Amino acid sequence: MKIRRTISIDKNDIATLKPILDSNGNNLSLAIRQLIDNYRQEDNLKKITSDQQRKIMLRNEIIENKVASLIPIPLVKWLVKRSQGVPPLGTFRGILEKYPRLLGISSLTFEEYVKAINTHGDIFGYQITQQTEISPDHKSICISFETEDPEHLKGIVISYSCLLAHHPLNLKTKKVMDSPSLIIIDYEQCDSEEEAYSSVMDHFGYNQMMMDEILNNIKFWRRLVYILKADNYQDIIISRDIFLQLFKSHDFSDDLCNLITMIYSMSIENADCHDIIRYISEICETNGLIIKIEDNDNEIKIYHRFNEIDIINTVNDTIIKTLELSGHHYILKKSGKVTLFNRM
Repeated sequence: MKIRRTISIDKNDIATLKPILDSNGNNLSLAIRQLIDNYRQEDNLKKITSDQQRKIMLRNEIIENKVASLIPIPLVKWLVKRSQGVPPLGTFRGILEKYPRLLGISSLTFEEYVKAINTHGDIFGYQITQQTEISPDHKSICISFETEDPEHLKGIVISYSCLLAHHPLNLKTKKVMDSPSLIIIDYEQCDSEEEAYSSVMDHFGYNQMMMDEILNNIKFWRRLVYILKADNYQDIIISRDIFLQLFKSHDFSDDLCNLITMIYSMSIENADCHDIIRYISEICETNGLIIKIEDNDNEIKIYHRFNEIDIINTVNDTIIKTLELSGHHYILKKSGKVTLFNRM
């Protein structure tokens, strides 16, 4: 809406306005509108510059106070892409203790964190965008993590979830919906950071034990990988006891039952027949004794790795006896490279 006003302009001001008047066809109204537009642009630029300066100052304070360090983005992307492990509890405690003081507050509350969630991420240089939905009681939050580089999204989200688990936020990971460039997680506040961290491990810590074992004995695993690669991953992996039993041509059903109990935390007497067959198949496949087992209700088909009939018979006897120990009885219908068992 346009409003008409009469204004008085000094003659010297008119002379100052002459270039703008000339560019607007000597139309004073258009010239004044251009001046207003220019002022708005300069004012916005000052605000942006001021925000950037505050951000730079805050980043400098973060580095000086040893809250965080500057790391090249390609290195960060490589680290989060190569490592899918969950950082130990306490990793981000220093950040959550020191960073709020730099903001002039004693503690980073849930409400304060959510209010500037993307600002915090921008200050620390996270290459992600977060969209939030907060419950009416402010006890839970749904965060959508999105990035243009999906290769390192999951690694960042794992670290971010670990950070949110720390006191005073204590955000527990409840539900994870995963896609290549978008991860949506439901968080809920809980009573302790131990409980919150445990939930992060439940959702993202599936590789943690393997990674810890490798790091704790890196020389052994490096040599093992060299051997496996040299043999195109065709090596056989079995326990020492089973290896000795094989050479004695005795079945190793007791050892197999013990392995099932240790690996799957399941007593064979309490397991379903199909589960027992699946456990046997996974262990024997991993050990290189068989290629696979097909379970067709009343018939089991075993594809053996070895051609030697003595080893085939030993493996067959072991599987039949293991099934018997679990209360499931099968008889040998056909022996050979492909063996058939029928249920009795």
